[in-house]
Amino acid sequence: MLVQRGITAETLLRQGQGVCNEDALITLPERSMYGVADGVSGLTPFRDASGRTAGCIASGLVAACFADAAGDDLERITLEANMRLHGVMERHGVGSGDTGSLWGAVHGVVRVDEDRIAWVQTGDCMLYAVYTDGGVRTLTRDSVESHDARAIALWRRDYPGDWERGHRPPEVDEALRANRRRANRSGGYSVVNGDAELARHLESGTMARSGLAHLLLVTDGIYPWREEHRADLAEWVRGIAATGLASAVEELEAFERQDAACRQVARFKQSDDKAGVLLTFAPE
Repeated sequence: MLVQRGITAETLLRQGQGVCNEDALITLPERSMYGVADGVSGLTPFRDASGRTAGCIASGLVAACFADAAGDDLERITLEANMRLHGVMERHGVGSGDTGSLWGAVHGVVRVDEDRIAWVQTGDCMLYAVYTDGGVRTLTRDSVESHDARAIALWRRDYPGDWERGHRPPEVDEALRANRRRANRSGGYSVVNGDAELARHLESGTMARSGLAHLLLVTDGIYPWREEHRADLAEWVRGIAATGLASAVEELEAFERQDAACRQVARFKQSDDKAGVLLTFAPE
């Protein structure tokens, strides 16, 4: 738990089923900057000498760029991370001509100023604001979910036996490759993947700090798994603000173990990596 300038920060980082954790945290209390990042490995498997996957390298690079940046312009730092990742991929022989092979990361970062909050986001990392009157405001849009949902629907509908066994048929792999081609394209989703087109699809904004009680930042491994919470997202966010991240994630992981076959909540794996930050502001 971090406390700085009237802000208490609870952070959480948990590894899911993968060979390494592809999520990362950005916690810079001295600069009032906090965030999460979720790595995206290329469709061609890659491991470096330390055993890190491409997604792990990419999310770590994004986090390091924010930690090393001299300024506090969140968009500029993101685009610098994008350029740096392009250089890393070039050194490993990963070409930009095949979007499926690109490494990447999505992220959500906030900077807390005296009167305002600045934020930047890519992909499916989500940012929520909770106000002292109980109101909940969703700051970002998940631009990945609809594309993943189509691939999962294809898998379940046309290949139910493969779905039950957790085997991904070639047609589903092709759907996922098609999704990769939508990266940083119109109608697709934003991602830090070394493509200069990110500058056209990156989202950012500012909001007043007045009346703010909490900010919640999560990667897609932390999601509303109860049916009633999927119908009422604000109640799910308020619940995390009330109980804390650790308690909420422990309950989620217990559900994921019980729903190991992914029948109750359709998803690609039993348990994804999880990164979250819950900021709590001192009363005004």
